[in-house]
Amino acid sequence: MQNNETIENVVELEKPSLIGLIMNPSEQFERIRKNPKIIVALIVVTIMTIVAALLSLQGMDEILEQEMVGVSEEELMIFTIATQITTVVMATFTPAIIILISSGIYMLIAKIVQSDVTFKQMFSLFVYVSFITALGGLINGFFSMFVTGSNPNIPLTSLNSIVGAEGVLGVIFSTIEVFSIWGLVLTAIGLQIVAKFSKGLAWGTVIAFFIITLGFAIGATMLGEALGV
Repeated sequence: MQNNETIENVVELEKPSLIGLIMNPSEQFERIRKNPKIIVALIVVTIMTIVAALLSLQGMDEILEQEMVGVSEEELMIFTIATQITTVVMATFTPAIIILISSGIYMLIAKIVQSDVTFKQMFSLFVYVSFITALGGLINGFFSMFVTGSNPNIPLTSLNSIVGAEGVLGVIFSTIEVFSIWGLVLTAIGLQIVAKFSKGLAWGTVIAFFIITLGFAIGATMLGEALGV
């Protein structure tokens, strides 16, 4: 009897795994609910995001040279270094900020529906889900270095890498992307397991926020086109 209790305690304290999220996401979400972890996973996600951002810059060298015709090599070098530094700084803080905002929004919904989920559990959930989107950025950044003429702003794993649309359609087709969709699915599943959301509430909120985010992206694109940016 005592041995069974010991085994149960060990299982309850098992740490969630980032790699395990790919193979068996439901098990990892159960572990997150029982033993939410943040620091190591967040560091890994941040490093992956930084590397992905730097890889994406490699594909922008040719674009910068075309757009900055007539600029001296020294000025181009200064601009490139400044861009790299800015990219690293933004990539360092962006994951944590996005995860914090997402956790806060969904935590508010959890309070409304009287879920017993804690903020640490919710934050841990979004840290682990962000691993998938970071993985997508890393893979896209890596392969963009080897695909001649690829646009670093268009994920190679998106529908737009095939269609090649611009403007509003380009935004929509770029959103239809393997890792983004994977992340949305995992978020919905994770909310059901970690936050104990109903299936309808989990999928409804995830789809609603996806549509809202897409709407903002389309609006920004339309505004940019109107201003000639």
